[in-house]
Amino acid sequence: MERRHGFSVDLGDLLALVEADPFLRLLGVRVESPGPGLCEARAEFREELTRFGGTMNGGAVAALMDAAGGCAALTRELGRNEVTVDLFISYLRPVSSGPVRARARVTKWGRTLAFVELELLDGSGRACAEGRGTYMYLDVKR
Repeated sequence: MERRHGFSVDLGDLLALVEADPFLRLLGVRVESPGPGLCEARAEFREELTRFGGTMNGGAVAALMDAAGGCAALTRELGRNEVTVDLFISYLRPVSSGPVRARARVTKWGRTLAFVELELLDGSGRACAEGRGTYMYLDVKR
């Protein structure tokens, strides 16, 4: 169990939770390097995620960034669910190689919200998108 800055998160449970998500499995998203307020999500660059012209679809980019943001938010409130309140993305350049990595860092915690900075890198490590997201905690229904 990881304990830093007052957080108590079992990172194995967090990885299992994210990897059990049906939509993220469809996209091939894998979570790497989670820590308190941090998460990196990765996806292979593959034809099913591209648009004509051979670049990654903007929706796939947004979904990967959103997955990393939600994961970062859950590092504080594992045991609750989260939903995206808003997601703002600036696309800086086309993504044409992988693996593609989205990095997320929580900048502010609230009682019910987490505010997160996001960055997406292509296979060469070049920044292709940046953004921010707000995630709201919900009680988990069992």
